Parts: sequence; C-alpha cells; structure tokens
Amino acid sequence: MLIPPRYSEGLTEEMFITITNREDKTGGKEESFLDNRFRIVSRSGLNVTEIQIIEALQDLSSPKRILFLENRTGVSGMVANCLYPEAEITIHCLDLYYANKIRRNLTKNSVSPVTVYCKPYVEQKEGYDVIFLQLSRGGATKELVMDFIQQIHQALQPGGKCFFSLEGNDPWLQHQIKRVFGGFSFFSRSNTGYGIASGKKEKLKRVRNYEASFTMTIFRKKPIQLLTIPGVFSHREIDQGALALAEIVVGESQIHDAVLDMGCGCGAIGISIAVNQNVNKVCFVDSNSRALFITEKNCKRNGLEHYEVLLRDTGIEQEQEFTLFTGNPPYFTHYKISELFVSTAYKALKPGGRAYIVAKTAAWHHAYMKTLFGNAERFKRRGYEIIKSFK
Repeated sequence: MLIPPRYSEGLTEEMFITITNREDKTGGKEESFLDNRFRIVSRSGLNVTEIQIIEALQDLSSPKRILFLENRTGVSGMVANCLYPEAEITIHCLDLYYANKIRRNLTKNSVSPVTVYCKPYVEQKEGYDVIFLQLSRGGATKELVMDFIQQIHQALQPGGKCFFSLEGNDPWLQHQIKRVFGGFSFFSRSNTGYGIASGKKEKLKRVRNYEASFTMTIFRKKPIQLLTIPGVFSHREIDQGALALAEIVVGESQIHDAVLDMGCGCGAIGISIAVNQNVNKVCFVDSNSRALFITEKNCKRNGLEHYEVLLRDTGIEQEQEFTLFTGNPPYFTHYKISELFVSTAYKALKPGGRAYIVAKTAAWHHAYMKTLFGNAERFKRRGYEIIKSFK
C-alpha cells in the first residue's frame, strides 16, 4: 500500500494517493497524472470525468475558493490541495454514502484541509471563484443537471469560472450550459468524455423553481400533499412501488405504532401512515440529503408533529424502539442495500413488530427475511411484491 508523503514537501516529489473500497483493501490499478507528479492507486482506475478535472486543475490562476460537485473519490480535492495549498477546497455531496467515502479517503491520505459536506443545495453566497461539476453517464436526471447548472451560476462570484466534466457527448447539456452562462468553450475532448468551461458574466435574469407539487391518494384513506425536487427518488410523481407499499401498510397500521420509514424518499409512506392513523411517532431515514430536506417540508405541509428525520447511510443505532418498519430499497448493488434495510428492521423492531419491504422481484428478499425473522409472506400489488415479517 502506498503512503502519501507530507504535502508540505511541495511538488518536488511524486504524490501518492490511495483509494480503497470496503471490498478491496489491497489497492489495484495505478495511474499517473500531471507529468507523473501524482500517482493514484484505486480499485479500477479513475472515471474519465475525474481525469479531465485533474488535468484542468493545473491551469487555474491563483484560485481562492474551489468547489467540487458530484465527486465520489476525493482525489480531485487532494490534487487541488497540493497545487493550491492556500485555497479553500470544498467537496459537496448530495448523498452521505459518497461524503463518508470521500472522508475516509482524505483521512487515509492525511489530507485535512479539504472540507466535505452533505447538503441538499450548494451554498449560495457568490463566494466561489472556481466550481467543478463531474457528471457520469446516467448519473443524474436532466432536471437535476439543470438544477446543478443554475446553482453553480448562483454560487460563483462575478467573473468566476466553472468546469463541467462529462462522460460521452451530449448536445442537450451543451445547450443548457449556454442558456445559463451565455456561452462556453471546450477544455477537453476525447472518445470517452469532454469538458466544457464557462464564466459568470452577470446574474441570472430568471431563477427557475424545480419543485413539483401533487396529491397522493389511497382508496378510502385521507390524501396527502407532497413536494418533490430533482435528485429525490421519483420526482414529480409517486413511484408505483411506494404506492403499493403505502396501500398495504396504511391499512395494516395500528394505533400508537412507532414507525420507521427507511429510504424514505419524499416521505410519502410514513406521512400516509401518520395522517391516517394515530401513531406515536414516525422516524424518516435516508442517505440522500435532498430526500430528508423535502421530507421535512412534507411533514410540515401535512401537519405532522411527532416525527424526526435522520441522515444515515448505515441504518440506525436504535434497537427495539419501533413497532412498524417500511422500506423501499433501491433495486441495484446486488442486494447489499436491501440486506441493510432488512437487518436494520430486525434490530430496530420490538418483539411483535412488523416489517414491510417492497421489491420488483421479491425472491431474494422473501428468503432473507424468512431466514432472519423466521417467517415471511408475500403480497402482489401494482406489479410489485410486498414482503411482510413479524419479529
């Protein structure tokens, strides 16, 4: 394993930056950048979007405040800290999972001056003179990209520069950047990615609002009013899986239930339960800062009083505190997140508590919940399956 030298030594020697994932503690692919001044060791190599940013970093002119958006390794921030030790370096993440991953990488490489925060929006003080946005193919919806571009413009100081590092070629994105910034130039182009640079010339004449408002209805139950924003699962409409889960759990909720809504998204399921049943409390958990931001708005919008929101990426600490658990885990990552949901449910529920999980394909969930809880049953609804277990 390569250990980085002290950054105070300057750039007279090669800088080693090592990234390790939880699954791989031994390092892997080694890459060199900026005339071999930086050697990066990572599991499978850096994404082209980060490589383009590293190459662009060396051409900055005495930056004072640098912001990185959608970076998932922390490498760009480490390189920036080496090149510009007097600059304030910040990495912004929407999801706590990536924020914590970056913090581990910074600690591993003894980089303390770089700040990482997980918040729903970029600080809007026109205080940054350089902002980088890293976008992998399929990594963000079009509305979230438009939202990012607008936030970047507002966060830049007059005359500030932004760099958009992109995977592939997307004329639509070029149009959006030109619409907001008035123009752009290319700073990198290859078969796998390209980079666009723009500068802030004036304030926006129109600031768009990307919130959406709609009503969620369940047959013979009180409807709820919901807001959503880009970056939150199922923006502008309720997901059919979430609706299917809500239809089951609202009908089976009990008076004085203590509810844990994990992976809450906009809060639709927990709020539906609380509006239609006299529960003691609802706890909303998500790793996405925007999800909790909008969930809290929706709780207030629907008159909830006894609730809490927790930003977590590893479950919760409370044991045997809840009587009802609901979860709508994402359908990727080879069931690792689903396993976290189910194990959290088992730990958090009191004896007699009920756990409900929704999935498109429920065979794995049914088997795992039956193993952990000793029982599990399945219901089909709206093209999804609900798995229910008792503790």
